[in-house]
Parts: sequence; C-alpha cells; structure tokens
Amino acid sequence: MTDEELIHKILSGDQHAIHELHERYVDRIFNYIYIQTNSYHDTEELLQDVFLKAANRLDRFKGHASFKTWIFKISRNVVIDYYRKRKKEQRSLTMDQDTMEGIAGEYEAAETTVLRNIHMNEIFESIDRLPETYRMILHLRFVEDFSITETAEIMGKTALSIKSAQRRARLALHEQLNLEVSN
Repeated sequence: MTDEELIHKILSGDQHAIHELHERYVDRIFNYIYIQTNSYHDTEELLQDVFLKAANRLDRFKGHASFKTWIFKISRNVVIDYYRKRKKEQRSLTMDQDTMEGIAGEYEAAETTVLRNIHMNEIFESIDRLPETYRMILHLRFVEDFSITETAEIMGKTALSIKSAQRRARLALHEQLNLEVSN
C-alpha cells in the first residue's frame, strides 16, 4: 500500500493505517534527528514533535511532493527550531553499532565489517567537522537517498544551490580525509 493510500485511510479514521505509516518512517526519522542532535533523549522528544505535527497537518498534505519528502521537511524544521531555542552551534555526527551493522550487511565477513567500521568512523568524524549545511546535504543525499530536487525541497533551497553545495561538501570532506591520512 502506498503512503498516499495510507493517508487516505488515516483521514477516514483507520487506526491501523496510522500505525503502519508511523512504522514506515519512525526509524529513519529517528536516525536523521539523532545525527543532527547527538542526544538520544532529545531525539525521542523531537521525534514525538515530528509525528504530532505531521498528524495535525496530515489533512493539509496535498501530494505535490512525496510523503517522505514532506515528513523529512517537518523533521528538518523541528531540528532547526530545537537549535534556535538552545542556540547550539556544534553538533556531532555519530552512528550506533546497529546502523553500522546494517550498512555492512549480514553476509559480510567479521574482519571486513571491523575494517569497514574503522573506516566509517573516520569518515563520520570527518563529516562531523563539516559545516551544518554540508552535513545535512550529505545525510539527505547519501544516507536517506533523496534526489537533488527532494533535498532542495526539504532544505528550502533551489536544486542548483543544493547541487553546488553538495559539490563543495564532497570537496570539503575529501580535504578532511586527506588531512587525516597525512597526519
């Protein structure tokens, strides 16, 4: 069943459809928020805010973009509000062991997984040193697999500016990684 069909059922009062739509996105939204906040407790609270806002505005979802894009835009705005309230400037990008194992795949040899984890930790530490906008673009594009257009919509920018910023983010990440290798 598509997201749009579930939304139609939810608006008709189907409680099972609410649960199904929530289950489709809860882990991805949680990971997105956690990467932005690096706080499990804050992430849980913000996750509730996202789904509450989505539920309250679901009747306004017009389908001009995908539901996934729409709910990630809400998530982004909730995270922005969180930082406006707290005036925090630095955030860490971390990835828990379950996520790392998910990236590795269940059929990969243990040694390969360990080496991949070491390399991935270096990459994520380098990403952590990038500006917030670069981190967000890299996450939306390469972790969440949004298109340039979807990323632009989520971030409230043009596709051309996202494409340009993505290029700069990748170059900055490349420079960070080269600095680490040379040290």
